[in-house]
Amino acid sequence: MRRRCLVIFAVFFMVLITACNRSEEPKILLDNVEETGPSSEVPIETSVKIDKVYTDAKTENGWWVVNEDAETLTIYVEAQNVDAVIFWSAPTGTETGKERELIGYDVDGDDGWSFEWNIKGRNFHHHIGVQALGMDGSSLASETFNLHTLSEYDN
Repeated sequence: MRRRCLVIFAVFFMVLITACNRSEEPKILLDNVEETGPSSEVPIETSVKIDKVYTDAKTENGWWVVNEDAETLTIYVEAQNVDAVIFWSAPTGTETGKERELIGYDVDGDDGWSFEWNIKGRNFHHHIGVQALGMDGSSLASETFNLHTLSEYDN
């Protein structure tokens, strides 16, 4: 009986170790494809990648600018392998990271990744951060742009 328990435990332990040590990339088998090498497996890309970030604001001297009377700003993100997109705002300057504010997020990419931000009554000279969280659970991509509110003194 004792020997049987040890054998069962050893088999269970080997299965557990084998299952936990898989380090291969996920792969997909292609149907109806002529085999060109030792295998017809193709790795699936799972890391997140931001292709483009843009807004409905105009640009001026490398900054996105909004008028003082603007009520909303929509930020759009084109990205691949995304699970969620998070939007941050922080004033420009040195050591302003602790003043960073979470302004929104998008967890449903069915209609594209975007966030409509209510900016009514606010003035900006800020960095806007966009973080895309990967669907693989471990990758992160970031983009930052600058936002400025045009005032009567800017003319």
